[in-house]
Amino acid sequence: MRILNSAKTNFLSIFVIILCSYTLYTTAVIREFSHKEEIDHGKVLPRIWDSKAYDDGTMVIRIVRKNPTTTIDNYLCFYEVFSLRIIDFDGTVVEKNLKLDIQSFNYCVFQMVSGGRNQILITYYNATDVKDPSTYIEWGMVIDYDGNVSSRTPIGLPFINNALQIVVPSDQFVVNINREKGFMRYAINQNNNIDWKQFRIEPDGAIIGLTSGELVLDVLDKVESAIVIRTVDEGYAIVFTNSTVTLNATNPLLPKGQLYISPIGYNQNPSPSSLIYQTTAPNLAFTALFCDITFVEVGNVCILTILQTDPTGTLPSESFYIKIKFLSSGSVLSFQSQVANSLTLPVGNANMDWVVNSLAFGGYLLTNTAPTGPNQFSIYGYLIDEHNSAPIPWEFLEPEPIGIKGVYQILRNNTLLVSQLETDNSWRFQVIDLPKFDGNKDKGYFNFNVESTYPAINSTISPDIQNITINFYDPVELSDGKLTIYQLIDNQPNLRQYITESSCTVNNNGKTVNAKILDSTFSVSGGIYYIKMDNNFVRDKTYKESLLGIRDNIWSFNVKQKEVPFALSMNGLLRLTPDGTKYFDSLPQEQQSNFFNILLDDLSNAIPVSRSCLTSNEKTQLDPSVNENQYLISIGVEETRVNNDISVETVVNNINTMVKSKDLTLINNGQASKYLDQSYGFIPTLNLWEKYKYNLLGILLIIGLLIVLFFFARSRNSNGNNIAILQLGLIIFDLVIDITFVNNNAKDIPVLYFPSIVFVTVPIGINTILAFYLITQENTRPKFLEWFMAHKKVASIFTILASADIETLSILHSNLAGFSFFNAPFSDDAKSKIFWGTCLNIFIEDIPQVIIQILYKLYTVSYDIIPLLTLISSVVNLTINIIETKGDIRSPSTSNAEAVPISNSPTIKTQPISRTRHYLISGNRTGSENLHR
Repeated sequence: MRILNSAKTNFLSIFVIILCSYTLYTTAVIREFSHKEEIDHGKVLPRIWDSKAYDDGTMVIRIVRKNPTTTIDNYLCFYEVFSLRIIDFDGTVVEKNLKLDIQSFNYCVFQMVSGGRNQILITYYNATDVKDPSTYIEWGMVIDYDGNVSSRTPIGLPFINNALQIVVPSDQFVVNINREKGFMRYAINQNNNIDWKQFRIEPDGAIIGLTSGELVLDVLDKVESAIVIRTVDEGYAIVFTNSTVTLNATNPLLPKGQLYISPIGYNQNPSPSSLIYQTTAPNLAFTALFCDITFVEVGNVCILTILQTDPTGTLPSESFYIKIKFLSSGSVLSFQSQVANSLTLPVGNANMDWVVNSLAFGGYLLTNTAPTGPNQFSIYGYLIDEHNSAPIPWEFLEPEPIGIKGVYQILRNNTLLVSQLETDNSWRFQVIDLPKFDGNKDKGYFNFNVESTYPAINSTISPDIQNITINFYDPVELSDGKLTIYQLIDNQPNLRQYITESSCTVNNNGKTVNAKILDSTFSVSGGIYYIKMDNNFVRDKTYKESLLGIRDNIWSFNVKQKEVPFALSMNGLLRLTPDGTKYFDSLPQEQQSNFFNILLDDLSNAIPVSRSCLTSNEKTQLDPSVNENQYLISIGVEETRVNNDISVETVVNNINTMVKSKDLTLINNGQASKYLDQSYGFIPTLNLWEKYKYNLLGILLIIGLLIVLFFFARSRNSNGNNIAILQLGLIIFDLVIDITFVNNNAKDIPVLYFPSIVFVTVPIGINTILAFYLITQENTRPKFLEWFMAHKKVASIFTILASADIETLSILHSNLAGFSFFNAPFSDDAKSKIFWGTCLNIFIEDIPQVIIQILYKLYTVSYDIIPLLTLISSVVNLTINIIETKGDIRSPSTSNAEAVPISNSPTIKTQPISRTRHYLISGNRTGSENLHR
């Protein structure tokens, strides 16, 4: 890159004035902008061969140098290098000399077409035999300003001049009014019909072919002119004329000349052609045709140049200008004709062909380039006001010298640059400001329909605003375009929100549009934002015609810095759509891990927030609340103490808002975030105490009640095993919480669902069988049967509860609170079976359930109160059972029968009645009696 060295300060100042001048009418100030080339090729001078202007104010120039050693018949050839000169908005000139990797003959014929931001479309030919035109295929190549090739693709067949047997680059390219929608290529084919095809250039440079076709011009006699124009609704239209010299004696009033329009919507097929002008005047020829959108009013405009000859040859030919304003539907709004000789033009020959240029601030510039000497050319020009047909001279001398190729460029701010003949190793432009005929109607939006907006241009607003407003001069109605809000970050646009028709209302008799703003849109305060309004966002209410929008970086404003309170780190849940879940499952294991990284990148770009502030445990969990398989994903938002960083609370709110409105935000454009379920949003994972404090208080209340009952039981009988009341509560709680977990949570981790069922139902089945078996067996003993009949209901309830844990039966002989129904006379054999049943439960219930709960905790995304309580219950149960069984193994148990103190009565020697216990028997009873009892 080289910044202008010669008179650098003056050149920079001049070019800034060129791009920023907004005077209503020009003054006689002619300026010059020049640049000296870095490389000097001696006598081979640089020539300005082409120029393109971009919406961001950048101007791109192609410089060529004639190659004296390379000649191809009928072609003018240049050095095999693509020399770009990029003029930035600040007046800096960047030189780029690029090799395009194309066949050498292309440097004689290739064309340059402007693309999107930092994109250039190059059209060239690939030929298997350079000498055989039938082997030529036209290709398109997208490059950036540094020459990096984004894509190459064939775009059509070339036009072959049969007489010369050469390929003629006769195809034309029309860039869509919305550059993001690409361009249309069209050409007259061998049958004199129009071949056309639409293309779109993606942001990554890929060329995508859209609709195509052949427009058969089956109209009267011959077609004299045919062009393609862009339309405000971001489509195209083919406009063509025809005339006839044949006199119809039977019907002399038949039209002798006609003008047709055939609209073609974006990526659509043509609509039927509409006739918008015809004349019965004889001996006509359409010598020139210009059509474009009207920047100041609605619709389109065509200017026809018609030459009428005298068939006798006695009178000179006469030129007429016809200006027709019409709607996209083909309805004509106005018609105006002008005889060329009646105009006071800056040239002697009023009948010369004029090139018409529509100006962004109203009016037209008409130019004609003609040779004035060997390798010398000049340009004539004059202006016409939209509201006055009298020609207005421009500020240049008449004629104005121009370079060999006749390159001139009109910028969006009505600045005209005319290339000059090169005489040394530099190039230059003569520059003037064209008058802005309707400039007082534009309020800085480059749009003559918009009167004002809120926020206003360059204003400062609060980040909490809920609506934006656009006021129009005339009544409008909503159409299918949209508003797009961007934030500038490092001078690059970052999408914040789309606004569609559904978020807008129209009031004030159709002159005001109000649009609703998402809470997340301006949440990153202290930045520069701008709003882009699509063409066809609204249409004229009277004519139903699409209106122009507002381009990037025009409607810009600032957002105030907002103080946000510090918040601690927080986790939350997102949910994938059913399609997103299927997509995730289809990924290999390593790509599933990468999916989370891509998702965090997408969220970081959309919010926007530093990537380091977002985390994920890379786990998924099925959401049991929906019928289809949909995964839950946990996202962590880390706290930051850096000043002006977005707060945790703001990040959480932004994710929720943007996911719920993902069709309107960058979330929908992300590679992974597009799979997020907008009906779910982003749900923060609350502290379990905050979420379930009333449930937990209820559990604590029950525990407190059990403790009270324990002390009550102890006060009644301190010798009983009163701790059994707490044991009973734990057993009941464990049964309820296990079943609840299986019913509500086990399906969250599919691989744990079946084991969870097995290790709940199998122990219940075994415990139930064992409990009924023991009670049945014990009922064969008279003493137990006597107790059972006296306490039938209690015994039945505890037999059923024993299905949860066989240890429940031990409570029946615990002598709890001294109640007789807790003094069941179980045999030692029954107690032994209860003991071994408890041991079995440890291995088939307690240990498996603890393992399941640990695995659930490791693999789950959303850890809720039920799994937590299940884990606690399982661990406590396992611990108690291990301690109890370990104690029972080490020390003998005591009998349920009370020991009777030794009295003075005669004593007898007692006999052991079990393997582990001895009894002291009252002297009033014999050993035999006590044994049977």
